[in-house]
Amino acid sequence: MLNQKNIKSSFILSFLFILVFSFALNIANVSAANPEQVKVVTVTVNTKNKTPLPELGKEDFLVSEAGSQKEILSVLPATNQTSPINLAIVVQEGLPQVNSEIDALKGFINNLPEGSQVMVTYLSGNFVKTLQPFTKDLNQATKKLRVVSSTTGIPSSPYVALIDVMKQFNGLNQGRNQVLFISSGVDSLVNGFSSPSSNIYLERAIKIAQQENISIYSLFSSNSSRRALFSGQNNLNYLSEQTGGYAFIQGTGYVTFDAPLKEFRQMLDNQYVITYKSNNQAKGFRQVKITTDFSNIKVTTLKGYVAKP
Repeated sequence: MLNQKNIKSSFILSFLFILVFSFALNIANVSAANPEQVKVVTVTVNTKNKTPLPELGKEDFLVSEAGSQKEILSVLPATNQTSPINLAIVVQEGLPQVNSEIDALKGFINNLPEGSQVMVTYLSGNFVKTLQPFTKDLNQATKKLRVVSSTTGIPSSPYVALIDVMKQFNGLNQGRNQVLFISSGVDSLVNGFSSPSSNIYLERAIKIAQQENISIYSLFSSNSSRRALFSGQNNLNYLSEQTGGYAFIQGTGYVTFDAPLKEFRQMLDNQYVITYKSNNQAKGFRQVKITTDFSNIKVTTLKGYVAKP
């Protein structure tokens, strides 16, 4: 009789296991058939006439993806309590102006909000020299700034090296991932007269930045002839526009970095983190557009992203 009870108990347990497993499998299949992504993007807002910004909330933004309006889950002012800054300072070698702007860069880093993380890297040709990995010790990061070295003249692309820099953001899932890219923008691996969108190295860098939600702010500094100068500026404009950043460009270059660094610092204070729901199943590039009902407020964010497989 005891054996029969054991057999009956085993049968019941087996049946329950199969039932639970089948239920879990069904839930997984439903989820796979109805995929939903929660997408998080950083936006920068500013008024077109430089008037004070009002406080914005969830009801003030509209998010569309691939032309379809999406449900906004939350809108939070980007502070270092809710979304700390993870900033890579990326300096291209061979830019002599940088040598006279080290103090301005140090002042900018030390003025970042408490809790910010900073990485300092230099680009030499297609290679990256990381002098300071991400650290919250801002004073330590400033000590890694140095005068630039001369270039070798070997054809190279700053965007190849920039891709390697962005790989170092891996693991930084919280916060605002941003790059201050000090560069001439000139890519000697491609035809200097080609459009930015036809530059395969630039397009690859943009694709990775969009996938990883990294905004790139470009600060133009020239080391080239006037003919190459405009090509570099066009590249930097395109890079920043596509990734939700901004390109600081003035003629043949800023007299000093003071003005663009001050403006960039103000932009960091005018950012929001928007979380929205996407049920887009389309492969390839997904265009993102974020607007407000305020006609005098401009919203800057990434132009879209390529969905991860």
